[in-house]
Amino acid sequence: MRVLVTTLSIILTFVGLALSIFPFGLIALIPLIAAFILGLIAFKFLQKEGKKTGIIKIIFAVIIISLGLAIYNALKPNEITIDEEAKEQQKLDDEETLEELESIEIED
Repeated sequence: MRVLVTTLSIILTFVGLALSIFPFGLIALIPLIAAFILGLIAFKFLQKEGKKTGIIKIIFAVIIISLGLAIYNALKPNEITIDEEAKEQQKLDDEETLEELESIEIED
């Protein structure tokens, strides 16, 4: 049981880390919260058996980092800045293209 819980916690931790790196928003919190709960259960199992809890502590560190990334990505604005000069240049290019198209004569 301890091995199963630890393995699931590790898997969910890395899934949560991957989702928190990419812009999935708050969806990344679901596997991270599940990994945290499973990590707590595995930590209690290891304490009862008197074994080292180093791997669980590493899992908790990765969970904390992933939670920070997920919250940061969810809260930062996703704005695309548009350069005003590029807009004006695009307008001028469009006008020039339109003038060129109007000046073309079609022969029958």
